[in-house]
Amino acid sequence: MRFVLILIALIALVWTGAAFWPGPGPVSHAWLEARVTDRAERIAHAGGLKRAPANTLEALAQAVEDGADVLEVDTQMTADGVLVLMHDDTVDRTTNGSGLVSELTLEQIVRLDAAFGYAGEDPDRFMRQGVRVPTLAEAFDAHRDMRWIAEIKPDTQEAALAMCQTIREAGMADRVMVGSFHDNAMAHFREACPEVATGMASNEALSFYIAARAGVADLHPTRAHALQIPPRASGLDVTHPRLIEAAHARGLLVQVWTINDPAEMEGLMARGVDGIITDRVDVMAGVQAG
Repeated sequence: MRFVLILIALIALVWTGAAFWPGPGPVSHAWLEARVTDRAERIAHAGGLKRAPANTLEALAQAVEDGADVLEVDTQMTADGVLVLMHDDTVDRTTNGSGLVSELTLEQIVRLDAAFGYAGEDPDRFMRQGVRVPTLAEAFDAHRDMRWIAEIKPDTQEAALAMCQTIREAGMADRVMVGSFHDNAMAHFREACPEVATGMASNEALSFYIAARAGVADLHPTRAHALQIPPRASGLDVTHPRLIEAAHARGLLVQVWTINDPAEMEGLMARGVDGIITDRVDVMAGVQAG
């Protein structure tokens, strides 16, 4: 139903003659200007999910060693208002604890073993080694020279404001791009932190895809600087050449997740995507070196 409504709105836009209005100019931001331009960027998913426990300082360090250009992390907010690196809304799957992140204090969360649920390469290397859940601020401080994609997982204004505050206090406004699946959280973040680059939220990305396929993407209103998208969704080829061409015409980056297969990486690079979000930065580096 959402797809149909957006499609109808776009058809109406063109039908009423809006397609003849001038579109917006290309976006710009320091985050974009600092990117690698001669190849697709290597973006470490959750810091490098298959190489070390996800969303930990150990994973981030491994990703940097493997040649990552960008570190991608997920954030949840604790009961006392601190953003920590965590994908799920509970600690159950990736630690030896249980409960909602939002109902646990930072003091409780940092006591947990963040390698407890790890099933990637050489799990014995990390078990009972004091791997813990870091705060977003700690992660930034450990790799201040890197560029980041930080995702707001909770669909709340509080989490969006905490993200803004954390980035500002770290002095990382030019080094971080913020993403979220949630249109509500993204709207709150953009209102609070207009100086920080953002990706498209779900409905925004869907409508841009439809506009691109319809040939009217230059009319699509957005404050985003990138699309983080899967290669396929609901049977659709999300990385269709028309989408990539339309995004680039607006100055938007196209970053695809989560790709670990070398052949698929090569295919996406041939299509001209700007970045690949991967669990295996080392594999992608090998593909590009070859």
